Amino acid sequence: MDTPNLDTLRQEIDAIDGELHGLIQRRATLVGEISAAKPAGGLSFRPGREAQVLRKRLATHDSRFPAAAVYRMWREMMSSFALMQTPALKIAVCRPADQPGYWDLARDHFGCQVTLVGHESPMQVLAAVRADPATIGVVPAPIEADTQPWWPVLASGESSLPNVVGKLPFLVMPNARARGISALVLARIEPEESGDDRTLISLEAETAISRNRISGAFAKVALPAFTSALDQNVRGVHHYLLELPGVVAESDKRLRELGVALELQTGSVASIGAYAVPAVTRT
Repeated sequence: MDTPNLDTLRQEIDAIDGELHGLIQRRATLVGEISAAKPAGGLSFRPGREAQVLRKRLATHDSRFPAAAVYRMWREMMSSFALMQTPALKIAVCRPADQPGYWDLARDHFGCQVTLVGHESPMQVLAAVRADPATIGVVPAPIEADTQPWWPVLASGESSLPNVVGKLPFLVMPNARARGISALVLARIEPEESGDDRTLISLEAETAISRNRISGAFAKVALPAFTSALDQNVRGVHHYLLELPGVVAESDKRLRELGVALELQTGSVASIGAYAVPAVTRT
């Protein structure tokens, strides 16, 4: 059997590199044409669509080349193309001095081209997103131990408030320093379906409500059973964060029916967004 000629193999790799570069440039041209066809302004950010593309790439990948590297390549392209369409795009990141890992989560997801701006608290990130529709926020995912939860603010209904539209990491990187933490992505856009999603419902009440009672009310109004729940008392008001399958829009009539089913005299029920379920694959 003849030994492969190294020069020939390297020439083939050079040709492939040229083809790849040409395809990337062609993709950039198409993105420019799509951008020109859209109304001016707004945020060119499609987290649901991005999740669909990434899942497809990971599902069809069959090579010794690491799947995580394929993911990073596509993430870098997606963020760069989003920046082409929204030149003012920024990422406001909550990165307290004692929790630098959230910066890593944001950088790994949004890449090296988009400007990241650090903030000390989730409320500062919220303020940045509210002040500029071209800013996307990254904040720590809610946990029971939070003494000042940020997420109840999203349920107030004010027009400048963002929605939850993503969860990080979408794919855990092999060399990630930020293992064991997760973040939510905030943006002033409506959540979109990716095919495998979770909605976050905020429930506010003056008196405590048992999870069995909430579960019964969900069933009564034909909402999917919630898969997780947080219960936090803030200055005497009970706030519940409920996660359930699918995308439930704020306009969904079942949310109004849920308040009736729970017999809330005061308080509120609101969808504060949805996110694509992160991918799981060998890296």
